[in-house]
Amino acid sequence: MVWIWNRRLRCGATALAGLMLLAPGAFAAEALSDRELQQADEIEELQRQLAVVVDEVGRLRTEMGVPEERALESAHGLGPAASKIYGVGQGLSLGGYAEGVYRNRSADAPGDGEDVADFTRAVLYIGYKFTDSLVFNSEIEFEHASTSENGSVSVEFAALDYLYRPGLNFRAGLLLLPMGFLNEMHEPPFYYGTQRPEPERRIIPTTWRENGAGIFGTLLQERLQYRMYVVNGFDASGFSSSGLRGGRQKGSEAKAEDLSFVTRVDYEPRPGVQLGASYYQGNSGQDQRFTQPVSGATVKLPNVSTRIWEVHGELRRGPLHMRALYTQAHLSDAGELSRALELSNGSPVAERMFGGYGEIAYDVMQILSPDSEKELSPFFRFEYLDTQADTPSGFSRDRRQPRRIYIPGLQFKPHPNVVLKLDYRNIDTWGGDTADEISVGFGVAY
Repeated sequence: MVWIWNRRLRCGATALAGLMLLAPGAFAAEALSDRELQQADEIEELQRQLAVVVDEVGRLRTEMGVPEERALESAHGLGPAASKIYGVGQGLSLGGYAEGVYRNRSADAPGDGEDVADFTRAVLYIGYKFTDSLVFNSEIEFEHASTSENGSVSVEFAALDYLYRPGLNFRAGLLLLPMGFLNEMHEPPFYYGTQRPEPERRIIPTTWRENGAGIFGTLLQERLQYRMYVVNGFDASGFSSSGLRGGRQKGSEAKAEDLSFVTRVDYEPRPGVQLGASYYQGNSGQDQRFTQPVSGATVKLPNVSTRIWEVHGELRRGPLHMRALYTQAHLSDAGELSRALELSNGSPVAERMFGGYGEIAYDVMQILSPDSEKELSPFFRFEYLDTQADTPSGFSRDRRQPRRIYIPGLQFKPHPNVVLKLDYRNIDTWGGDTADEISVGFGVAY
């Protein structure tokens, strides 16, 4: 019994001694493991924080409109730069365009020989995508460099879109009327010449915007586009013998007694070919009382039913680009309106106006250097305009208004969104000489 007890004591002592010898190494191993775990935790936390930073930078790039660089493309009837917001994932988008010109006028027409250097406009597009379906888009324009001289600041458009489906979307706000080539897409790198064509300035009074709402969309596998809006009408007190431009209300406390309807359809039968038409109708008298400038009497303006229509076509095939447009405007009560505005016998508002132009350009850079993004395009445009085609009974025509305009020119694009322009304008009128013009300009879009 004693022997067994002593044996147990010796075994226990031996085990205890072994544990005492092993303990320092075990404790050291446990301490080393804690340090390694702490370092691993710190590395994991740094990796997590880095991932958060990368995600946040990506989100900010998207929201601030600084996505990966991509080509500007038109969407939903707007210009390429104005369409940037539709390519943003969510949040804010910024874009814009700018243009300037130096114009040398020949002095063969009395009082019409002044040369001009003008920073024509700088424009800022500001858009915000709330969701994939809800988008606000706007254009703010600074014209002629300074409001202290001849410049102005205007909202060119500001619209809220609800993108329901490709064939049916909704738009409301200050809208660009969908007529002609340039009223919606007037960014300088995307049309030829330093000046917009006269038929799209005097009959389709580009840039023309009014308050309203409507629908738009694409059908037939995106080969057919349409837009239909109801907007406030013209103010006929601004009409003149030179056209309808003065009747625009521009969204500023616009008279809305008379509303108007405008619609447009474009069809692309094959890539590079576009055919289209648009139509506008509404009264322009606005049920208003007008104080005559000479007599000082107050008169009520007539209804002045106003109809404008245009047809257009475009061909893009390789280096060749061709465009053509024809437009007419018809006004009722033109004689009564001219008398109410106290316009002289030789400068009434016409009952009918018409104009059009044809244009051809050829990009020789596609022949000289097929892989280059640069463009070098000589072009020629012929315009005809007559805002006194049919004058009301008792009035004679303003013979200064009908005109033929010949415009040869050259366009160079060192970048798809940057353009340098040179053109010559020869203007023939029935009513005497008009100064010829040589113009040099530039334009950018971003």
